[in-house]
Amino acid sequence: MSVTRGLIFALVSVIPAMIFGLAAYILFDGVTSSPSSSDFMYGPCYGVPFMVIFLAFIYGFRIDVEIE
Repeated sequence: MSVTRGLIFALVSVIPAMIFGLAAYILFDGVTSSPSSSDFMYGPCYGVPFMVIFLAFIYGFRIDVEIE
């Protein structure tokens, strides 16, 4: 049950994770008007969203819910 809860939390956190990634890209002075691949930053674009999704999965996995 905890793995399923973790997967649901991770699935729900995908959209906020992408928003956090976009915000991090803009905060780290990412060029938003250039489609060049040399301007791409891997940390904000991949690191932040995957970290948010991973933390949501871990939170859903570790949370303890009592069922009466």
